[in-house]
Amino acid sequence: MTDVQGVEIRTAADRVAAVLDDVFSWLDLLSDPLRALHQQSQAEGRALCADELTALRKPIFARLREQPKLIAGTGVILAEDVLADRSHWLEWWQNRPDGPPAFLEVDHNPASVGFYDYVSAAWFALPRRTGNRVVVGPYVDYSGTDEYMLTLANPVSCGERFLGVAATDIRADAFESLLLGAVGATDPPTALVNATGRVVASNTPQKIAGSLVDEHDLDHTWPEVAVRVSGPHGCAGLPWKVSVLRG
Repeated sequence: MTDVQGVEIRTAADRVAAVLDDVFSWLDLLSDPLRALHQQSQAEGRALCADELTALRKPIFARLREQPKLIAGTGVILAEDVLADRSHWLEWWQNRPDGPPAFLEVDHNPASVGFYDYVSAAWFALPRRTGNRVVVGPYVDYSGTDEYMLTLANPVSCGERFLGVAATDIRADAFESLLLGAVGATDPPTALVNATGRVVASNTPQKIAGSLVDEHDLDHTWPEVAVRVSGPHGCAGLPWKVSVLRG
């Protein structure tokens, strides 16, 4: 490994970390108005209503316009006891190639076969249980895009009360662009690997997004470089690593 190649690997890890930090910072910002809406409703002696969440749309739409290639969707997902008129609700908006953001329509009826049971999803359940952030994926998004996605989520609480999560869906191919921009498309074969050994992105067709990497796949003459995310709290689903693979 040359000094230049080592710098490239570290650069790739730093670029990925910068994206994750930026997303989590945005989710912190999105959490604040949800918390404020809840506090206002409590001060008025009532529970929050779903239509009041329209106040979040301006910052959500602005965020989607800022990063249309990176962000597939973003918004907040509410805990069951937060809203007065809904026990199950997502204020979630998706980027579209052409046109304004699209509201995500899901089945809210628990008696329905198509019920969207987000409460049991890892990106909701883990922040609720631990109070920490989470990165989930990559996984194929069957809700309409059929793309490999990653979901980043922050818990939103007001005092001891869990309100839900603020979350963002990131396209996995955006991380591939970051990787290729740092290490190139051919040499050395490199993969961004999540905490369970699954490829987030790579520069080789031998290990595409979603495939698994084990010890036999690694070129141990190269160091694995951890993706270091800032912040005072833990994050389930990390650490990620940039790993060089056997040719």
